[in-house]
Amino acid sequence: MNDLPRKNSMTDTSTGTKIFTRDATGLTKQLSAWDALGVILSGIGLLFVFNAIGLTEGEYPGANPIATPVFGFLLVLPLAAMYVLFSIALPRTGGDYVWVGRIIHPLVGFFTNFTITIISISFVGSIGTAVAGWALAEEFYDVGKLQNNAGLISLATTIQSVQTEFWISVVFILLAGLLVAASTKWSARFMKYWTYLSWGIGAIFVITVLAAGATTFAANFNHLSGSNVSAVITAGQAMGAPVGIPPVFSSPTIYAGALGLLGYLAFNYSAYFSSEIKRNSRSQIFAQFGGVTIFMLFSIIMIAVMYLGEGPSFANAMSVLWITGSSSYPYINLPMGSGLSMFWNPNVGLVTLFNISFIIASFALGVSILFTISRNMFAWSFDRVTPSALADVNPRTGTPIKAVIVMTLIGLFFAYSTNYLIGLLGEIFSYGTAGIFIAFLFVAVAAIVFPYRRKDLFAIAPSPSNKRVGGIPLISIVGVISFISSVIVIYALIKPVANGTFSTVLFEGIIPTFIVGAIIYGISYYVRKGQGIDLSLLQKEIPPE
Repeated sequence: MNDLPRKNSMTDTSTGTKIFTRDATGLTKQLSAWDALGVILSGIGLLFVFNAIGLTEGEYPGANPIATPVFGFLLVLPLAAMYVLFSIALPRTGGDYVWVGRIIHPLVGFFTNFTITIISISFVGSIGTAVAGWALAEEFYDVGKLQNNAGLISLATTIQSVQTEFWISVVFILLAGLLVAASTKWSARFMKYWTYLSWGIGAIFVITVLAAGATTFAANFNHLSGSNVSAVITAGQAMGAPVGIPPVFSSPTIYAGALGLLGYLAFNYSAYFSSEIKRNSRSQIFAQFGGVTIFMLFSIIMIAVMYLGEGPSFANAMSVLWITGSSSYPYINLPMGSGLSMFWNPNVGLVTLFNISFIIASFALGVSILFTISRNMFAWSFDRVTPSALADVNPRTGTPIKAVIVMTLIGLFFAYSTNYLIGLLGEIFSYGTAGIFIAFLFVAVAAIVFPYRRKDLFAIAPSPSNKRVGGIPLISIVGVISFISSVIVIYALIKPVANGTFSTVLFEGIIPTFIVGAIIYGISYYVRKGQGIDLSLLQKEIPPE
């Protein structure tokens, strides 16, 4: 249990009105460090690494896909340290909403957390699109090729319609919402055990590829694909695909490290439900640092095995042909390692295992996001910024059901947006990743000034949150590095090939999200003021656990 004292008063002494809806949140400490790790790794999506080579080389030709997880890890590490230190210092539901609001200003805390919340929910909207195009279509195509079944191959093409992708998203989002609303314990168990299974499936995949090798892959590809390896390499290199393994230290590789950060974006999820975690200080260190470290190592191994197992020049060429929409591209969709597994071992059971595992990983992503982000809405409502009813905890399930329902509905909106408006890649790379790192800038500023603006809270924060290095607060140092890291990521996403639509998304998506958050807070402030509740007290008061 954290050493922070309970609030002396939860009442606005000028009006006699209670600021908080009750003296305790109603959420209970029922999650272990392993549960928190499972939530983070489900949000990260270990088996999303199947798409890593195609996206990396497609968006950043000339990048070294094996090295990009390392650059991503180095960029995310200071941010993870910042969130760990804050999670230990102020372990409250809502995470950066509480920290930034109490350190800088409630308005800033709200629009920062609101933006992170809404953008995180936007990833839920991409589930059906990824599942239909990158898993189901590849499954039907692969099995159709292996069994010489033209009907399945035709179905693989048909299933990639916008309507199909949208309705798959709807089903997945609703199922994920139902699980999160039904039970905190069962949601956490699902994510934890799915994480263990992901490690096992990854091991099976590595053994499969190593047992076959690049020679077997080429022979099966030439036999099954309707094309041949040499023709693919020639066509890809004519479109600019690099020959062999690109250098580790190059601008494309460093830029791609920012893209690699997409995989790390759930690193901080345990901060948002820290008040529900047992032995919070140790658990946060284990879950957040463990999550990013495990993902880095898992990614390096899986990417290296896929890249060398296909042959680097072939993998480079496939990625470039896919991203350019070339008529020479000989596959159904993104060159996923899961789908291409049929060329290492043409076993229907193995191919199906790898394709279906991507579908389950996508569902686990939805569960992780809705589980985590619903706690942010709970925190807003507990502070009365949004309707107080959304902070209700169901006595039977122990979950904030109303908050989960609202977040699920927002997820459905983004399913529509992804399929009919922005598009999958624009949603993820421009709106998603860049928008969240812009929000991280505000969290970094809060970390920098925390020991100076809230000396009272810093003084009683548990170690290591109150540590100093050379007389300078550790959290301030980490905040400066996190600010620099976030600026690098934003620049890397704006600069290269991936984001021709970035300026449009910036002005029509990212900036409006911050503005909407500010407007919601402003409206709430004046509505509550009319009810005799002064929300400015949020600057001084720490909510209960």
